[in-house]
Amino acid sequence: MKTTNIKRLAACSAAAAVGAAFFMATATQPVHAAAEPIGPKLTPRLKQMLSEEMLSVKQSAKMILDGLLAGDHSMVATQAQQIHDSFILERSLTEQDKKDLMKAASPEFLKLDGEFHQTAGKLAQAAQHKDYELQRFYYSRLVESCQSCHSQHATDRFPTFSGAQPEGHTH
Repeated sequence: MKTTNIKRLAACSAAAAVGAAFFMATATQPVHAAAEPIGPKLTPRLKQMLSEEMLSVKQSAKMILDGLLAGDHSMVATQAQQIHDSFILERSLTEQDKKDLMKAASPEFLKLDGEFHQTAGKLAQAAQHKDYELQRFYYSRLVESCQSCHSQHATDRFPTFSGAQPEGHTH
């Protein structure tokens, strides 16, 4: 077998493994009953900060997937560490911001958010140790955490998790 065919087979195998991880994470994860969305409870400043964090997480998650598919441990480690470090409670919040966040966020939301960022840290460590299997595992857990939180605390932004039809949806 030519080297390029072996590389292509390895890339396809990695893609299949990541796809299987996504499937397993979504197929086995129960959708929790939706809690009241957090977004409407946030101050405009906190809403903006959380929105910026979510956009950054989304971009990093895409780059992690690219890194997993390419076997680029460094990219996975860097992006996972960025997600870990973006933890809103670790940012430079004013005392008023902290009070406002604690007033708006349920203990469940804070727990999910903390676990999400811990998982990102574990993914970064797995990448630093060049452990492909653990990277795939923690990446699937990261995606699972996103879905779990969105289904419980962001149904206003992701209405399909609540069973509602998205705006503009017609049959």
